[in-house]
Amino acid sequence: MIDCVTISTSHFFRGNPICEQHRLRHECIVRRQGWNVPAIRNMEYDQYDNPAAYYLVWRDLEGKARGSSRLYPTDRPYMLEEVFPHLVTKAKIPKSAEIWEGSRFCVDESLSPQMRKRIVQELVIGYLEFALDHGIASIAGVMYPAYCRNIFIRNGWDIEWLGEPGKSQEGYKIVAGMLHVSGTVLEKVRRTTGIYETVINYGENVPSYDERIGFLRAA
Repeated sequence: MIDCVTISTSHFFRGNPICEQHRLRHECIVRRQGWNVPAIRNMEYDQYDNPAAYYLVWRDLEGKARGSSRLYPTDRPYMLEEVFPHLVTKAKIPKSAEIWEGSRFCVDESLSPQMRKRIVQELVIGYLEFALDHGIASIAGVMYPAYCRNIFIRNGWDIEWLGEPGKSQEGYKIVAGMLHVSGTVLEKVRRTTGIYETVINYGENVPSYDERIGFLRAA
């Protein structure tokens, strides 16, 4: 299950999912990948971690984040627009309340391949469920081309490329793309992944971690 949490809804959840996703991001983005981004007390953050951000967080039985991503509206200044606009050459820079940015997609590399695959798939479905719940037509973002293929295309969600690949200041190959949202796409992703249950938890009725035990023990 994916906890969908904001600064204003964090009290609906056990533990501290927002803090946990910052710690996971530090492990994945700063320590493992070496990105030059702000960090403090083993937590990675940037200027888009503010009340407008929504976090999708997959936590284990102890409440530790094992997978996460951030969603952010593009009708205000956002990362692709401000940091990577040079990657968008085939279209206008997205700017709409119906287009959001997905970023900071992280999965704990210490887990088994089976667990990582399941968490990736739930996060992808979480993107779609969240978008359909909030009237979002598309999700834009910047990722490694290999991540685009392994995270989205392989799980049944095609990408519209917004430009040719470029490089980050750290020398990584990155590309901007757009994911279009529809019920048809969600059904295709469900067929591809075999996950038909709802994955998003908004915290109104906080579930116990027992809901995750069955899958974790079977993995």
